[in-house]
Amino acid sequence: MKDIVLIFCFVGFLWACDEEKIPVYGDAHYVQFVNAYTDSLETSFFFYGAATEIDIALPVKLVGMPLTEAKRIAVQANPFYTTAEASQYVIPADAMFAAGQTEDTLHVILKREGLDKKVRLVVDLVDGEDLLCGQSIYSRQIIWFSTEVSRPEWWDSDVEGNLLGAYSVPKYQKLIEVTGEGDWTDVEYDQRRAYALELKRELLELRYAGTPYPDPELGLADMSLDIPVRGY
Repeated sequence: MKDIVLIFCFVGFLWACDEEKIPVYGDAHYVQFVNAYTDSLETSFFFYGAATEIDIALPVKLVGMPLTEAKRIAVQANPFYTTAEASQYVIPADAMFAAGQTEDTLHVILKREGLDKKVRLVVDLVDGEDLLCGQSIYSRQIIWFSTEVSRPEWWDSDVEGNLLGAYSVPKYQKLIEVTGEGDWTDVEYDQRRAYALELKRELLELRYAGTPYPDPELGLADMSLDIPVRGY
């Protein structure tokens, strides 16, 4: 399951910068994120069931000649723009860029502990002893996370009218529980229909067992009454 949603509209506190020209050759090596800081990430523990941690992969690339030995990447949480508590994330102190390659990956851990609202983690690359920070626009990553969820864009009128019915948080939770998939953005119609049928079968089996699954948000004692996909 795609555990992560990419958004392109965050501009709240980004600094202005000119395009720097970074030398490609010479003794110095520079590291920067693959994605610009304008492409912030947003995720929710909602998609991970009872998980208490989420591993976020942040790809980085080297500017300069390949390394002959692994070098440490200097990375930190921005103390001014980060709103998450220190107990709600882990940034590696010993992240290394492997020798002989042009791209690598940093891993940041998000924690559910005490999370009761949407918070922001801003991860900055900084100059280190081994690797210098690259272009400003690629030196920062912004991660929003929470336990909340809102109606996803892919749950459009077609999905509502032909597959899943009206959106509700309990139905979305049940869909993820039953199918293991919570993001239909790139899912073809046949697979979408298969997921909807899987949910419908589970709900009908609960009804036949005398334990219908309710949807209090939609005011239904039996959620299966609002799953329009045809078939079984």
